[in-house]
Amino acid sequence: MSLATMSSPHFVFGSHHPEVLKTLLNQEGFRITQQRHKILEVLNAAAEGDHLSAEDIHQKLLDQGEKIGVSTIYRTLHLLVDLGLLRELALSEERKFYELSNPMTVAHHHLICSHCGSVQEFEDAAIVSLGQDEALRQGFSLLDCQFTVYGICEQCS
Repeated sequence: MSLATMSSPHFVFGSHHPEVLKTLLNQEGFRITQQRHKILEVLNAAAEGDHLSAEDIHQKLLDQGEKIGVSTIYRTLHLLVDLGLLRELALSEERKFYELSNPMTVAHHHLICSHCGSVQEFEDAAIVSLGQDEALRQGFSLLDCQFTVYGICEQCS
């Protein structure tokens, strides 16, 4: 794996590549602290399609006997978003959710029920294509493309 790949803003940390994260953080002037490592372990262990809030991560860490403050979790999440390792999702008005950024999978989007808060993921290449085209037209380099639809789910209808 090349250093260029590791320093890409969208290279995902995985359980197979702990040295990649350390290298990326070091290149950016940060260390892989035990706390950052534990937070990433929680995110990495989340099932595909799970979206975790800082509070969810805090509770999982407490359940594991870890004592990491919520403010440390927020600082770490913001750092990992800035480095392109996480996607920050506004799936509700109350809080933000996070998922690992993985450029190796198809981009997905979210349907959110305004009543119960349930989240359904869906894929549509046309949305990403539209985002890429518009970014180029406006002189941007596309880093991420998220589309969120709010509505009422079948159970709440």
